[in-house]
Amino acid sequence: MIVQITSAHMESTVKQINRRLKGSEKFWSDDGCEALLQLAADQISTTQPMDVFWRNRAENQTGCRNYSKHAS
Repeated sequence: MIVQITSAHMESTVKQINRRLKGSEKFWSDDGCEALLQLAADQISTTQPMDVFWRNRAENQTGCRNYSKHAS
């Protein structure tokens, strides 16, 4: 039995993320880029983490916003 090891699946995933985040006239801060990378990865994930996020978010809504004070 011959087992082939390939990186095609990973290369395909990287290509999908790059297509969504890179391009002309796209500039991101470090924090913004990290958030967009996480969203892109969640979007193409087979485990559908965004579905869980939105379901939990709707169930946990209180109608009040949480405000935090930022140190100056």
